[in-house]
Amino acid sequence: MSQFNEQLDQVTEYINKMMDEQQGVGVSVAIVKNEDIIYSKGFGFSKIKPVTCAIDGDTRMSIQSISKNFVALSIMQLVEKRLIALDDPVVNYLPYFRTKNKEESDTITIRHILSHTAGFPSDLGIANMIAPNIRDIFSDTPTEFQEALDEYNLTEEEISMVESREDVTKWFEKVELEYPVGNGWNYCTDSYVILADLIEKVTSESWELHLQKYILGPLDMNRTNTDSSVVQKDKNSARYYLGKDKIETPFPINPISAPIGYLYSTANDLGKYLSFHLKKDPKLLSSGSIKEMQEPVHLVSNEWQFHSEVRSYGLAWFADTYRGLKIVEHGGGQLAVRSLMTLVPELNLGIVVLLNFNGTMHHEICDKIIDIFIESN
Repeated sequence: MSQFNEQLDQVTEYINKMMDEQQGVGVSVAIVKNEDIIYSKGFGFSKIKPVTCAIDGDTRMSIQSISKNFVALSIMQLVEKRLIALDDPVVNYLPYFRTKNKEESDTITIRHILSHTAGFPSDLGIANMIAPNIRDIFSDTPTEFQEALDEYNLTEEEISMVESREDVTKWFEKVELEYPVGNGWNYCTDSYVILADLIEKVTSESWELHLQKYILGPLDMNRTNTDSSVVQKDKNSARYYLGKDKIETPFPINPISAPIGYLYSTANDLGKYLSFHLKKDPKLLSSGSIKEMQEPVHLVSNEWQFHSEVRSYGLAWFADTYRGLKIVEHGGGQLAVRSLMTLVPELNLGIVVLLNFNGTMHHEICDKIIDIFIESN
């Protein structure tokens, strides 16, 4: 890939300068061009205790809400097998699914949930509050955990009773819709557990098994999984650090809610994933279905706008424009986890940026990479 050496040197120089202001944390970056990974590099450290460990393109990291894109791809594969249809009501497959108003929720389709247009509020909290280490996450003060429960109108007994994805789906019976089904947009992270529940009921196998058989395996994404114990034991895996004092945060663990954001991957594996989306391998999914995932369904709310006022959401992809070019992307974040994967189809370009600290550097690095390739085009 010698024809891109000048551009890649600019990328390295830019990130090195940005990392001069950071100590003890790391960035992992992969760039895909013309379907090939042409750049894979780490900057800084994946861990700082008990000893520092260098970060690289194969470092296993939490990718948070990028996980949702894998759920959506699983759904689209079932659509192509004619096992489900996007505009079918969810109750056709999960008869126990309902909200406070059953008549309204009976009209919620798979597409509505995929596109966050079902009418759900955006701050439900149930999927994250069932994390096994949730008390560690909310432990800064003696009352912080209870304050979090109060914020989400949840009780300890309520979250302790959730033992499966079906339980999360059934929990939605207490939810009151904020707008008519299909006539608004709220990013409801919790709702993607319902989609995984649906996948499991339709296929009679776990979403994790389906993911491995039909996505991760075929794409040779050998360092991507949902098993936090495997990731934590891996010497080349990240820990996460908050603030100037680099306080290590509780490791992101939540097996029931894995579909919303508890998948672990690497920059290189996500590079393979973006390469698939660029070349549109029909063995996994047809080009028509890939295009449908990326097509805007609804404009996002103001707080989700980054590049422009036309930022929209499709089926687990944000669609936007940057310097006149269409981009599709999805990011993720929690405490000190930051992740971003971006496609620029007109440049046949894919970008992955993973951080183990908080901030906006993942977006800044991604924008700079796009700038470099625009100016060299």
